[in-house]
Amino acid sequence: MVTIRADEISNIIRERIEQYNREVKVVNTGTVLQVGDGIARIYGLDEVMSGELVE
Repeated sequence: MVTIRADEISNIIRERIEQYNREVKVVNTGTVLQVGDGIARIYGLDEVMSGELVE
């Protein structure tokens, strides 16, 4: 049977923590309710104003 020592486990955990990527990406996401004549009604985009062009 294979035994793992506590210091081996803590070293593995430390290595994984050091390699962790702390990058944060903020994305605004909405739900399309209706589309017609080139105009879309979208719910949930709090940072967008009426008439604004979005991608």
